[in-house]
Amino acid sequence: MEINTISFFKKGITLFFSVMSFFMFGQNKEEPQIRKVFDQLVLAYGSSKTAPELVVMKQKQDRPAFYKFDKKPIVTIDTYLFTICRSFGKDSLNALSVVIGHELAHYYNEHSFCTDFAFAIRNKNEVFSKKVKLIDKNQKIIYETQADDKGLFYASIAGYEPFEVQSKLLDAIYTQYQLKDADGYPTKVQRKEIAKNALLKAKSLYGTFTLGLKYIQEKNYDKAIEAFNTVNNDFPSRENYNNLGVAKTRKSLLLKVKTSEEYKFPDRFLYPLEVENKSRLSQETTRSNNDRAQQMTELLLSAQKDFQEAIRLDPKFTKGYINLACVYELQGKYKLALGTIEELTKDQQNSYEARRILAITYYHNNQETNANSIWSALKM
Repeated sequence: MEINTISFFKKGITLFFSVMSFFMFGQNKEEPQIRKVFDQLVLAYGSSKTAPELVVMKQKQDRPAFYKFDKKPIVTIDTYLFTICRSFGKDSLNALSVVIGHELAHYYNEHSFCTDFAFAIRNKNEVFSKKVKLIDKNQKIIYETQADDKGLFYASIAGYEPFEVQSKLLDAIYTQYQLKDADGYPTKVQRKEIAKNALLKAKSLYGTFTLGLKYIQEKNYDKAIEAFNTVNNDFPSRENYNNLGVAKTRKSLLLKVKTSEEYKFPDRFLYPLEVENKSRLSQETTRSNNDRAQQMTELLLSAQKDFQEAIRLDPKFTKGYINLACVYELQGKYKLALGTIEELTKDQQNSYEARRILAITYYHNNQETNANSIWSALKM
């Protein structure tokens, strides 16, 4: 009888934990998806600012998401939003990226300034505080417009397809959350117009971004530089700065006078600016050597600034360091090139691309033994 009681108790405990595990999984299954989209969008923004804290609410809130600064920056998302997004089927994550991208845009563009300032001075100067709040009321429409613009674009950069789903999502959110037009915020009609304009602008700029990538592949570097500069005017990001630097550096290589060693072993001197960069770059022959040298110098200095900006926006951007090392090497700044690679982790320093630029740098810095050792290990 005692054995049966113990057995029954054990089965009861097992069943209890099984039910609890199932319940907890059911309750939390939305959160990993929300956090995944959040993290991918933070990476797409590529900002040096520390990412805001993400708070996932289990209960439905008055609104699906919001950004606020309360001692620290916080983006809050409720799981009911994910339920709405799931209704869009294959576009569920695309829909989620629209909302999260919008809230992150508020954070990265510091859209809480007026409200925070008015709150800070409310006891010191009540009249001035009210005036600031009035400015803040008018500013919110501008903020919402900018958040839609940038949110859509960076959702695209993160790999999502937010354009077609945004308008439908907006209707669904207003219906499901029973949102009404609020004082100091755009009306629903205005928000749909903002969304429409943002859609056209973001689509156009994302098209320019992808066109820039195409130009690089086609070795049309002038067009690539023009494309990424156009995008950078509205949406500066590590990707744009890095691609600008790549285009300028590869254009400069067309002006480089090759040595006999580079002709003899062309594969050894292929700069690892892009993984697919495996064919020897052609050279122009219509410019004088002085003109070529001057243009090459200017391009490399400009590319150096682009890569440095890409790294500033994201200090963990490994490719930016390798590309910057390439530029330093081409400028003859061999110690800087080696030092830039040394800033990477040991694993990153042992990557194929990092060792390639190290070998080229060693060779031109009269350290042929080190260069040949790396080339031998890489079977080049």
